[in-house]
Amino acid sequence: MTSPDRAARPRLPLAARWHWPALLLLPLLAACATPREATVQSAQQLIAAGQVEEGLARLERAARTPPLDPGAYNAFILQRDSVVGVYVRDGDAARAAGALDIAEERYRTALRIDPASVVAQGGIQAVQADRTHRVSVAEAERLLAAGDLAGADRIARGVLARDSRQRGAEAVVRGVTERRRLLEQKEPQLRQAMARRVTLELRDVPLATIFEILSNHGGLNFVLDKDVKGDQRTTIFVRDTSLYDILGVLLQTNQLERKVLNDNTLILYPNTQAKQREYQELVMRSFYLANADAKQTAAMIRALVKTRDLFVDERLNLVIMRDTPEAIRLAEQLVATQDLGEPEVMLELEVLEIASSVAQEIGLRYPEQIVGRIPGTNGTTSDGLVQIGGGGGLRAFTANPLLILNLRQSDGGANLLANPRIRVRNREKAKVHIGEKVPVITTTSTANVGVSSAVSYLETGLKLDVEPNVYLEDEVAIKVQLEVSNILSQLNISGTVAYRLGTRNASTTLRLRDGETQVLAGLINNEDRQTMAKLPGMAELPLLGRLFRNNDQTVAKTEIVLLVTPRVLRNVRRPDTVESQFASGTESVPGRVPLRFRDGTAMALTPPGAAATASATPAGAAAGAAPVAEPPAALSAQAPSQVGIGEEFSVQLSLPGGNQAIGTRVQLRYDPALLAPVGAAGASGQAEVELSTSGVAGVATPPATLRMRVLAKAPGTAEIGFDVTSSNLPVQAPPPVSIGIVAR
Repeated sequence: MTSPDRAARPRLPLAARWHWPALLLLPLLAACATPREATVQSAQQLIAAGQVEEGLARLERAARTPPLDPGAYNAFILQRDSVVGVYVRDGDAARAAGALDIAEERYRTALRIDPASVVAQGGIQAVQADRTHRVSVAEAERLLAAGDLAGADRIARGVLARDSRQRGAEAVVRGVTERRRLLEQKEPQLRQAMARRVTLELRDVPLATIFEILSNHGGLNFVLDKDVKGDQRTTIFVRDTSLYDILGVLLQTNQLERKVLNDNTLILYPNTQAKQREYQELVMRSFYLANADAKQTAAMIRALVKTRDLFVDERLNLVIMRDTPEAIRLAEQLVATQDLGEPEVMLELEVLEIASSVAQEIGLRYPEQIVGRIPGTNGTTSDGLVQIGGGGGLRAFTANPLLILNLRQSDGGANLLANPRIRVRNREKAKVHIGEKVPVITTTSTANVGVSSAVSYLETGLKLDVEPNVYLEDEVAIKVQLEVSNILSQLNISGTVAYRLGTRNASTTLRLRDGETQVLAGLINNEDRQTMAKLPGMAELPLLGRLFRNNDQTVAKTEIVLLVTPRVLRNVRRPDTVESQFASGTESVPGRVPLRFRDGTAMALTPPGAAATASATPAGAAAGAAPVAEPPAALSAQAPSQVGIGEEFSVQLSLPGGNQAIGTRVQLRYDPALLAPVGAAGASGQAEVELSTSGVAGVATPPATLRMRVLAKAPGTAEIGFDVTSSNLPVQAPPPVSIGIVAR
């Protein structure tokens, strides 16, 4: 894709990009060219000089001037189509980048050159359609921001019906779908009456009586399922505790569950599987996985979230889940911790084989045998023999030449260097083979059938197997298997060819830091061979014996050296404590909010059915009491202390629970050259986050999370500041957060 700036950048003339080699031949062709050829050459010179339209006009005149010349016509057609193709491609790139004015100018230039170009005409029509679509998408975005989901969806889908790849319309449709999903899944919130703090001292009281007290003094409506045992007795002693916490404890200790109908009405039903199926609302969630395996993710959700309704699509790497909203939220957190990119490492390998040899042969070589023959047996002697004496009808012959003086010394050396660079995923094997495959033919003879032959291949040369394991500290453990083999000799056994191989192997596991080089050496092979040919008897004489010897000495030495350097290209980001540890609910209800009194007040509970006298402190006394003044709420911010270059991280903003609901708008300030929000367009240096509390004592809404990405190219320090604006109560801003940017 070409950006608008790149599309508007001055470019090389079209003819210079296509026909610059022809400029070197023009002076040579001009000397022997005909008038028509001279016109063609001058036209090509104009095109090379950047006067494309004038040069094409000359080419066209030369092609259409009688008598027609097929060569000139072909040159014109080829040149015109080439130029039009370049303009059309530039227009397509500018249109894809959103630079519609530049794209239209390119298409119109192509249409002037070739008025019959269907591609250029289609490009102009596509640009006009894109302009119309932009206006429609802008209107759909305005309606979406105003809350008119139906209108925004209608306009966006109309644009997609005409252009299925319009990204702005796709974004609007996704936004409408997400808004509708949130509205459908949003549960009614209990009003602020749940924040009232009461004192209850009830002993062995029917459960229906306790709910009646809470309804009278807390302004709540309770609807009891027919299977709820209202006469079940319970005992509770609590002081200065919110209705929210009291209700949660009563329901869980009496095996009840609730369903919120509106801001002050609840349905209470037994916490059984049958009742859960009747009252519990289920939602659907699709997880499109970018890195994790769909089957493994589904197995994780089944094991930890206890979800049975799962569908896995291996083609799209998709997992569809159907469960309660609490279980869905728990699964989202689990998938976020698992769906991470696999580490990758670049292994720089250098294999060096150093071979050196020295051969020396010095001395006199004498005949090894003397042949005696009787004259007349064959009448002639071989040219390779010389007569050295004879008598009594027996003649002696020996090899010709009679004496050889060897004076030979040869030095040899060979360096075989392989320097492959392999990019490997974590815990995946990579293989390198540099050498050749030698065919080995095997012949099999079968009675009454015949002879059959089979060909197999024997791999020789350098074979290297590596398997990296990348750790979080940017260290790499590498399993290395090295084998170097060569053919020493060829054997012929009963008509079958076999080979005698020389091989050297090394296998090890080493752990290196990113960029550290390890040398594996010492695979040395030394050969020292000495051969002496002597003349029997004469070679043993002192001093003179050296004249009757031939010394042959060969010394060969080879060594294999392996250098390994890992370069970590991508690693798994070490999760923060806030992200890696989260509440998972109970064994029976995964994802349930933890049940606890967050304000730390004392509580006493007696198991239901305990025999005691019933007494109660009127709840209205505590309910009507004036609220206790609380200090300004302190906004807390959490961010990792160190982040690698190019990595993403989360900034967590949270407010503590209180007696009153708080609406807060937080503006984050940062250096746009160092940081940027994930998915945000532009570099403004500011980002805004909204969060609020429900007004229930001790209960805070989930922390607001802002994902950010490191843009810095070098290590350093980035700082994030916070400006807080509260709608009703004062909120204290947290101090600025400093984040160290490191190279990983």
